[in-house]
Amino acid sequence: MIGLTLIKNKTFKLKDNKLKKLSKNDCRIEIISSGICASDIPRAFENMAYKYPLILGHEFMGKIINIGSKVTKFSVGDLVSAFPLIPCSISNKQNHCTYCNNEKYNLCDDYSYYGSRANGSFTELMDVNEWNLFKISKRLPKNHGAIMEPVAVSFNIINAIKNYLISKQKILIIGSGFLGQVLCRILKKKSKNFEIFSIDRNDFKLELNKRYNNETFLFKKKNNNNLLKKYLDKKFDIVIETSGHNMNFYNAITFAKKEGLVIYSGNINDTLVFKKEETSNILRKQLKLKGVWNSSFKSKVDNWKEAHTFLIKNDLSDLITHQVNLEKGSLLMKNIYDMKKGKKKNTYLKGLITSK
Repeated sequence: MIGLTLIKNKTFKLKDNKLKKLSKNDCRIEIISSGICASDIPRAFENMAYKYPLILGHEFMGKIINIGSKVTKFSVGDLVSAFPLIPCSISNKQNHCTYCNNEKYNLCDDYSYYGSRANGSFTELMDVNEWNLFKISKRLPKNHGAIMEPVAVSFNIINAIKNYLISKQKILIIGSGFLGQVLCRILKKKSKNFEIFSIDRNDFKLELNKRYNNETFLFKKKNNNNLLKKYLDKKFDIVIETSGHNMNFYNAITFAKKEGLVIYSGNINDTLVFKKEETSNILRKQLKLKGVWNSSFKSKVDNWKEAHTFLIKNDLSDLITHQVNLEKGSLLMKNIYDMKKGKKKNTYLKGLITSK
């Protein structure tokens, strides 16, 4: 079983890894394709891996080729994706945390995770607990099962703002990466009356996103940024930060109206310290701040079911900009890293690694 293995920081190797005997509650998956998450890049190139060696990858689709003796809900031949977080209610049958008992599995106190704490999907074969699997329809457009996980995260963000949505609100999305793009499309489907605006430093991403926005803003030339910030100051009812850039955590507070809602969903990329002015802004504007983490699964509101329904009806092929096989996976990830660091022109949005 060949896997693209991170053996140390910045170093991948195609290794033949032997799978253990199939556990009674697991299914063996032949991986078809895996999405590259933004979090995979610092994990691979900025010493953020939990352990070495490690097979990355937590956004994937595949076909079941074998099932454990106690598997009851899946069969050989099923197409599946998987909720990548392994909650304590699955890994530890005796003691469950309060959040798992309340079906808030993404908030589990003691979880593992495919692709970070446990080996993931940048491989030919992978064993996954039956509980984590989600059966996907053959009606999904090609490879869309591999982007179900980030689309489910997008629906978790939507659910975080749904009680605040009113017709003709101004909604600003900071970051036009994959999450930002999907959020714009979901919001446009929900209501044509929302005024949606996006900010990014990449004109390629903004151009791709323009038809789902009332207006887009390019943060690029330093001389223009201060003027743009003044124009955006106190303008938006809802601000959703998806980029993870520490400066945008401050900007989100600046751009929100008084009594506005700020959503933080991007993985922070650097040390973040709120200064007196920013903290005062939160108080004086009486802002509502809310964090969003991962997605809900097998809960009263199931983001995976929402994502699956959305993907059947909406083709997101234009958001998949790069696709390579396992042999070229490490080179693509290095190129993504270089693009994010400004060393190469950035024409990247979502990449897939195929196992065939």
